[in-house]
Amino acid sequence: MKLSPLKISDCRLPIKCLDVHRVAKSAMPIRLSIIAIFSILTLTVQAEDTPRSSMRKGLKAYKAGDYTNAIEHLEKTALEFPDIGNYDLGNAQYRAGDFEAAANSFNEALRTSDLELQAKAYFNRGNALLARTTALTKTEEISLAIELSFQAMDMYEKAILLQPEDLLAKQNFERAQQLRLKLEYNLGRWYFDQAEELLPQFKAKDAKKNYQLAKKQFNHILENVNPNHAESQQFLPKIDERLEMLALAVEAAEIDLKTALQYIADYQYMLAAQRLTTETDERKYAFDLKPDLKKRYEEVIKKNQEILKIIQDLFPTTNIAQ
Repeated sequence: MKLSPLKISDCRLPIKCLDVHRVAKSAMPIRLSIIAIFSILTLTVQAEDTPRSSMRKGLKAYKAGDYTNAIEHLEKTALEFPDIGNYDLGNAQYRAGDFEAAANSFNEALRTSDLELQAKAYFNRGNALLARTTALTKTEEISLAIELSFQAMDMYEKAILLQPEDLLAKQNFERAQQLRLKLEYNLGRWYFDQAEELLPQFKAKDAKKNYQLAKKQFNHILENVNPNHAESQQFLPKIDERLEMLALAVEAAEIDLKTALQYIADYQYMLAAQRLTTETDERKYAFDLKPDLKKRYEEVIKKNQEILKIIQDLFPTTNIAQ
C-alpha cells in the first residue's frame, strides 16, 4: 500500500490548534515574551551584544516575520535566560519550519519554575512533535511518526494537568490520539499488503513474516490503542487464514514426500515420480518456507529417476507405467 504524505489536515486539526501562539484566556507567546522583556530590562543602557539586547532584536525580527534572524538572536538569549529564551526560540524555530529544533527548545523551556510558562511549553512542544509527522511520509518512517504522535499526546496531557480548563490542549490531545491510531493502522495495513504482494511471487517466507507482523500490529492496536477498532478486527481472521494455509502447504508437502518414499519402497517408481513432481502453488510455498524440504525432494527425485532409467535400459520394451 502506497502511503500518502501525512498532513495536519488528515486529522482535521484547525490551524489555530497547531499555532504556537495560544488563544482564548491564555496570554499570547509574544505578549508573554514582551512582559518578560520589560521585567528583565532596566533603564540602564545596555550593550548591543548582551543577551537582553539579543532578546529585543530577536522578538523584533520575529514580529516582522524574519524568523532566520529571530533564531540567531534568540539563541544568544537562551544561553542567559534558558526558560523564556528557549520558549521564544522554539516559537521562532516552529515558524521557520524546523519542528525538531523547536521541540528541543520547548523541552529546555520546561525547566522553568513558572507553571504558566511550563504549560505553554508543554502545549507548544506537543504541536512541534505533531507537526514533525507531516514530513514523515516514507514507509520506513511510520514507526517514528507513531512515536512522535504518542509523545505529543503526553505533552498535551501534561499541559492539561497544569491548566485543566485548557480546551485547545484537550482538542489537540484528541487529534494526536486520532493521528496515532491512523498511523498504527497504516503500519499494520502496510505489512498485510506487502504479504499479499509477496504471496503470488511465491516468496512465502517473506509473506509469512509480514503476515505475522501485521497480526502483531493489529493486536497491538486492539490491546493498547483502541479495543473496538473495527478495521483491525476485520483483518485478523484474514491473516489467520493465510498463515494456516501456509502451514498446511508445508504439511502437505511433507506428507507427499513420505508417500513417495513409500511408493519407492514398494517398487512403484512411476507413482513416486508423479507424486514428487506435481507442481502446485502450495508446493512452491512449502519449498520457499522450508528450503531443506525442497532439497530432500530434489535428492529423492534424482535417485528415483536414476532407478527408472536403469529399468528402462534393462527392459526397453517393458511398460513400467502404473
